[in-house]
Amino acid sequence: MGNVPYTIYDTAGIKKQTSMHVIEKIAYEKTMDMLEYVRPVVIFVIDATLGISHRDMTLLEEINRLALPIIFALNKSDLLSKKDMEAILKTTQRMMDFAKYIPIMPISALTGAGTKEFFAFVHALRKESEKRIATTALNKIISAEIFQRPPRFSKNKICKIMYMTQVDINAPTFLVFVNYKARVNFSFKKWIENTIRKHFGFVGVPLVIRFKDRKEGNEDRPMPGESIETLDKIEESRAEDQERKQKRILVKRQIKKAK
Repeated sequence: MGNVPYTIYDTAGIKKQTSMHVIEKIAYEKTMDMLEYVRPVVIFVIDATLGISHRDMTLLEEINRLALPIIFALNKSDLLSKKDMEAILKTTQRMMDFAKYIPIMPISALTGAGTKEFFAFVHALRKESEKRIATTALNKIISAEIFQRPPRFSKNKICKIMYMTQVDINAPTFLVFVNYKARVNFSFKKWIENTIRKHFGFVGVPLVIRFKDRKEGNEDRPMPGESIETLDKIEESRAEDQERKQKRILVKRQIKKAK
């Protein structure tokens, strides 16, 4: 681990909720509360000799819902042949199709194989989760991708991106202003996510993408490709307008006092 300090929260194995005793249910609830409050990098450890189970998948989906950075550790990889390890990796990747962004790494707690690279990756995931993309850069990329490979929609059901910005980190959250929010579908949301990951990474980090109608307070934002370079100037202009308004208010107050 080098000189990097780590705080490790070791959670007990989680059973099916239907088979949990009272104490186990309390422990499960506290684990989920801790994950939501602390927002750590989740190391999801699986016994590679047993493979991933449906219960593991259910738990993984719950963690994914919390939008936490996560890395998948296939432990006991030293007990498997290269061929068996490749088969386990393929099976795991197939079962995790809903979250392809999650890295899968074989390790061995017994021999230490892969652990150095593993913890380096954990450190990188934290940085990825706290990454912030400049609004101008984000809209330039979206504009270019729309021109090169536009998302597909049914006839007369087109949803246009008016403007996009990152509003939060850990989990990275993006707010997308569109012409008709009701036309947003799964493939369109996936197109945006894939575009962001293609250009900005966010490996092992879930992205939260929210949509808003342009009429909900952002009518004057430019379309991608239209005056994208002037976004900063627009913000500066607004700030100057606000400052002028404040000065006018102060002048009026001074005049009233003088009277």
